[in-house]
Amino acid sequence: MYRRNKTICFLLFILFLNYVSSNNFLSFLQASDSLKDAFSKYFKIGTSVSPNELTYGTDFIKKHFNSITPENELKPDSILNQQASQQNGNNVNPQVSFRQGTQSTLRFCEQNKIPLRGHTFVWHAQTPDWLFRENFQSNGNYVSKDIMNKRLENFIKNTFELIAKDYPQLTVYAYDVCNEVFVGGGGGLRPAGESKWMQIYGDDSYIINAFTYARKYAPSGCKLYINDFNEYMSAKTQNIYDMAMKLKQLNVIDGIGMQSHLGVSFPSAQSYAQAVEKFVSTGLEVQITELDINWENNEAAQASLYKEVFNTAVKHANKIPALTLWGTHDSVSWIKDKKPLPFGDNYELKKAYYAIMQVAGA
Repeated sequence: MYRRNKTICFLLFILFLNYVSSNNFLSFLQASDSLKDAFSKYFKIGTSVSPNELTYGTDFIKKHFNSITPENELKPDSILNQQASQQNGNNVNPQVSFRQGTQSTLRFCEQNKIPLRGHTFVWHAQTPDWLFRENFQSNGNYVSKDIMNKRLENFIKNTFELIAKDYPQLTVYAYDVCNEVFVGGGGGLRPAGESKWMQIYGDDSYIINAFTYARKYAPSGCKLYINDFNEYMSAKTQNIYDMAMKLKQLNVIDGIGMQSHLGVSFPSAQSYAQAVEKFVSTGLEVQITELDINWENNEAAQASLYKEVFNTAVKHANKIPALTLWGTHDSVSWIKDKKPLPFGDNYELKKAYYAIMQVAGA
């Protein structure tokens, strides 16, 4: 009896070893409930954060994400200092300072060794009007192109220098140099009535200059991006493609940012994939920078589209270094009533989360 049991145990052990060596079992061992770990062989998984969330959501953020985009804390109106600019700017040198929210966000990234996506320098919105006026006065005349060029260069220079000075161990691996420079559905640059940049310049030279200055002052390893929404609409896709190729010829751009604010009824997964492929064809990097999907009261459809987007990203992972969700969970989303994220209120796991993890085999 003892010898027979010993033989059976030996055979079971051999079967177990065979099972251990199978891919299925290894996949099981490697499976993770962390988004960043599940996709680690493909790309970074990022999120936007606001400073308030750093008081209660840090464990969740550290578990799931290895890239952070400050939601508002590096936008021009958050870091440009009007009083200091008037006192010390000599009409050409806008002064930059970091408020408490920006400081806490950058400090969190530095202390936890989470790479940062900067967002953004040139934008028609959330940019103070005084930046474009004589002596940085709220009611001054608008300045010339030459003055604005000096201001733009110094704004970019001062921002990068302040980050390096105050957060020397922080990795800034990407920056949205220009954001939403084209009209909503495509068809050209935003007109002067919508953009003070166009009011001053009248053409795309402000975009070229911004990237030229960013290339000059960006820290080593920081990739420079043009970022926009509705990027899957054919006219907008072409606008972004043409501008990116123009900047590529000047060697001042590294990538295209696809904001990817989607809905379950528009765009289709196919048209979104076509836009990705168009941008990948430039030879530049592509990042999905602000992904969220309006659920339109259909959680299953939302999960399905999330899965398709992640499938497309994985297919082109050799050119996509990061995919960023625009928010950590529904209750902090900028469109929280549309329940757009894979995590619901209080970080609950939604169908979209499980669909995404299926893509990673987790």
